[in-house]
Amino acid sequence: MATNAVLISLCSFAVLILAYFTYGRFLARRIFRLDPNRPTPAHTKQDGVDYVPTKIPVLFGHHFASIAGLGPILGPAIAVIWGWGPAVLWVVCGCIFMGAVHDLGALTVSLRYQGRSIGDVCSDLIGHRARFLFLLIIFFLMSLAMGAFVNAISALFVKFHPGAIIPSFGLMLVAMCIGIAVYRLRVGLGPATVVGLIAFGGLIYWGVQQPLPTYQWFASDATQQLLTESRNAGADVDHGSIAAAQVLQESGHESAAADLTAAATTASRTWIYVLLGYGFVASVLPVWLLLQPRDYINSFQLYLALALLVAGLAVAASTGSDFNVIDAAMIRDDPQMGAPPMVPFLFVTIACGAVSGFHSLVSSGTTVRQLDRETDALPIGFGAMLTEGALAILVIMSCVAGLGSQAWEAGGAYASWGGIGKGGLGVQLDAVIHGGANFLSEVGVSERFGQAFLAVTIVAFAMTTLDSATRLLRFNVEEIFRSIKLEPLANRYFASLIAVGGIALFAQPQGAALWVLFGTTNQLLAGLTLLTVSLFLFKLRRPIIYTLIPMGMMLVMTAWAMAIQLDGFYKDKQWLLFGVSVVVVLMTTWLVIEAILSFCRGRGGLSIAHDDEDPHDDQSEVVSATHLG
Repeated sequence: MATNAVLISLCSFAVLILAYFTYGRFLARRIFRLDPNRPTPAHTKQDGVDYVPTKIPVLFGHHFASIAGLGPILGPAIAVIWGWGPAVLWVVCGCIFMGAVHDLGALTVSLRYQGRSIGDVCSDLIGHRARFLFLLIIFFLMSLAMGAFVNAISALFVKFHPGAIIPSFGLMLVAMCIGIAVYRLRVGLGPATVVGLIAFGGLIYWGVQQPLPTYQWFASDATQQLLTESRNAGADVDHGSIAAAQVLQESGHESAAADLTAAATTASRTWIYVLLGYGFVASVLPVWLLLQPRDYINSFQLYLALALLVAGLAVAASTGSDFNVIDAAMIRDDPQMGAPPMVPFLFVTIACGAVSGFHSLVSSGTTVRQLDRETDALPIGFGAMLTEGALAILVIMSCVAGLGSQAWEAGGAYASWGGIGKGGLGVQLDAVIHGGANFLSEVGVSERFGQAFLAVTIVAFAMTTLDSATRLLRFNVEEIFRSIKLEPLANRYFASLIAVGGIALFAQPQGAALWVLFGTTNQLLAGLTLLTVSLFLFKLRRPIIYTLIPMGMMLVMTAWAMAIQLDGFYKDKQWLLFGVSVVVVLMTTWLVIEAILSFCRGRGGLSIAHDDEDPHDDQSEVVSATHLG
């Protein structure tokens, strides 16, 4: 069993399903006391724009697409360096006892506060200073996350999968056409969906046939001439700068290979600027024009990718394929590989996929305002988190079984921390793409097309997360300006500039350090959200052990990881990351102290009958477009 990928996957899925029908129902009925007859904000504040009662299947698709960004892909791809056993165990247990509890708790608290965000509710439960601290922490968190995402997307475009460029940007046009057709021309959603999906499939095929090797645009004339000659001779120089540079090096043109590597660096930097510009534009465009239709089309893409991965794994098992055999060690505790200690870094490296503070922003943002009945929070909040855990399990299997044994041998990506951990985010995503494409090949999808499909899937979700998070970050900035009485600066253009500037600060190649710091900050937010939910239950005189224990674990693990990271950042003179870490630690400590003081004030005294209008109209707009992963 220890090497059977499909068996481990099926066992993990079975545990997640069992948890839904037992622990999930217990929490919903006994702890959060969801009542199907209590009117939800979607009904009490229904406006046809933000507050819209929505059926479970549709809302589940929106919520799942929103929370499933790069998080459940990158984190597990890195964390398997410590062995597949701890990664699977943390994903399954973290999902059930922390992530799903966190998401359901945030959704419930927001429900009882008429759809207000978790940060806003914090002002009632803890105090006004706590709300301000929450907003600042969210700013740093999203800036870090989006900086990591921009860095990863540019690496994929240049170094590994230039075939993803055409479908990724073509999807924007397709989405905008769907938005205009449905919202302005009143075309039915069904026909628009069919046409959109066909067009998207055509774009993927086009991208596979015509990759855009943008790194060649910045190379010298002599290098371009060599690339043309290599291409004419049948060499593969159009599928990533790394492969192209290797072709030049093997043919004895080392100076041309060096020139191409430098050109790739310039191309990556250019893509970072392009992506930042896209984030700004997407942040100020109407929601219906780009974000909503992109999210909608992307959800179909993710469902298809999941189905194909599961089918490929099942076929591999039935045919006795090597791709069903796990090549990695169950637990890997080899000091020679140079990885940081598994504890506490496993718990911050796998963030989304086990527990994620981002999800509280989605749950208390868009989702809560579309919930038809309170009891729908169980399948949406709890169920979607478990589904994301299933995705993380498939990613783990793609890396430990789909990649093949050579990836774990000397010279392979997972041979040492230097190969996967310090190889950059593009390397980690590439491992998932290659491993997943091998699964897809088991069901007849060619390896080349499978890689392009998975690359586009990952990039599409990263892009969705980028544009949505930039919008949310813009409103977060506006909230900060309002809280310090600088109302004139709280306009969408200036706030978007600040948001993009924050992302740009971290959109530089930082290897695994940036992702681990993002994971740490994200987990801090999860701990603080669980702290808020615990305080909510405490004031209502209900048991808090189910949220307090996960909260304690997350705060301890993240504080531990942060302390080690601070030492590393200081020694490596990474002053930006060092400074951000110090600020986040200080703010978190202050926020926890404020929460403890609120606990000390005792139970009761909680007013949750907020029927007044939401004073944050702009906040309503941003949360309607939140798609964080």
